[in-house]
Amino acid sequence: MKRIKKYNLLCACVLVISAATSISVSAGLAKRKVTPVTRYGTAETTAATQAVNQQEDKNSKGNSKIITDKGVYHLSENSKYRPYLWKNADGSAPDYKAYVFEPAVFNGHTVFVDPGHGDNNAPEANQKREKYYPVDDSMLKPMKTSMVGDKGYGVGVEARDSKNIYDKTETEPEFSLKVALKLKDLLIDKGYRVVLSRTDFNQNISNGARSALAGETSDIMISIHSNTGKNSGTLSFYPGDNDYISGSNYPGYTNIMGLTKTNIELSKKLAENMESNITAATGLKNKGTHTAVLRIFSYSSIPTCLVEVGFADNAIDAKILSTKKDEIAKSMANAIDQYFNK
Repeated sequence: MKRIKKYNLLCACVLVISAATSISVSAGLAKRKVTPVTRYGTAETTAATQAVNQQEDKNSKGNSKIITDKGVYHLSENSKYRPYLWKNADGSAPDYKAYVFEPAVFNGHTVFVDPGHGDNNAPEANQKREKYYPVDDSMLKPMKTSMVGDKGYGVGVEARDSKNIYDKTETEPEFSLKVALKLKDLLIDKGYRVVLSRTDFNQNISNGARSALAGETSDIMISIHSNTGKNSGTLSFYPGDNDYISGSNYPGYTNIMGLTKTNIELSKKLAENMESNITAATGLKNKGTHTAVLRIFSYSSIPTCLVEVGFADNAIDAKILSTKKDEIAKSMANAIDQYFNK
């Protein structure tokens, strides 16, 4: 009898040690880093290497489950946005995908971080194959928009070649990616799951697909950009019928796009948090939070904001964009904490 008890006790100890080892290994994998591929000396993780950072194929958006393929999430086949998204020249659909990064301990919130634009040589760049508004043209009459018929299709991803005048090498797609990767690391350390629209400069994805993917995976979306136009300061945008950028009004835009009042209010809160935190941390001028009519909002189903962090063709702003990326990323992480009341 004593031998049996000793045997049972020994088995129990082995099971406990085995379970503890398994937990330790899983936690280690969650924090595991890969050596990134670099371009212009930046840490730009490629799709091939980033998959190593993923330890599970099943993740959750809050309490719901989503499925990834080794850390890569593919837009669902039944997405209502698919008929309107950018298509290949032969009419086939590309693989709309995003990249999922898990924290060691999940805090219950998933953030979609979108480094604006991408590789200008990608198929999406400068080709008018994506609808501005993901609804039938017949629904757009109240908006009084000219973007119908053939005119209703815009550039999947607009090229951005202009260089930061301070360092004379960095383009907007490179700036946004560097900040996004820093923000991703900060958020993961805080327990957020992070989904990125791209992880490398040589990637690109259409604007509509970014928002469609965000809606299926995340709680909020941040789109990171920098500006040009011989001006100065930071502007933050959220969805609204009045388009600050063009100065035009599009009656019923948010309603036609299916953007709820709650969604808009939360988008505004997110944009205001971004604007105040970024300008306080960097010294960039606060040029306010404004409504806009943008394709990235038209395809959105979650609170979303787009941030134009300074003007790369302004001497003062350009230096800040070049030298204060850590401060910019930290301020964005703080803004997200404030949004979730952390």
